[in-house]
Amino acid sequence: MAVKPATRHLMAAAPATALLLLAQSAPVSAACVGQIPRFVPDGTTYGAGSTRVGQPCQFGFGLQGGTVQVLRVTVRPLHGVLGVSGQEDNRRYVAYAPKAGYVGSDRFELFLQVVQRGHTAPTMTRIRVDMTVTP
Repeated sequence: MAVKPATRHLMAAAPATALLLLAQSAPVSAACVGQIPRFVPDGTTYGAGSTRVGQPCQFGFGLQGGTVQVLRVTVRPLHGVLGVSGQEDNRRYVAYAPKAGYVGSDRFELFLQVVQRGHTAPTMTRIRVDMTVTP
């Protein structure tokens, strides 16, 4: 049986909604992502971060004044849930929450297209984030 487009949309939204509810009910770690360095145009930007078991975390793009045009998940984490916010002014946010009880390494990838402050052409990059979930 084929899934109707509206049903597919709801099914895709369910994990993000659950993550946002989780993030609202639990404290969000302010320092959950160690660092995502300056974007590598038309390449891959590598970032690393960590959070504690059961602790959701969030980080933003466009916080330095650029305007995020596209933020899309290209590789989902194997040991957690990832949610992406809608556009908020020039910014977009990503929230990661490890599966209950999980401790170890996880990874996800994003595609980002942003127009940097003072530029007209967008910068595109793939972002790979290696997460470490600690006890």
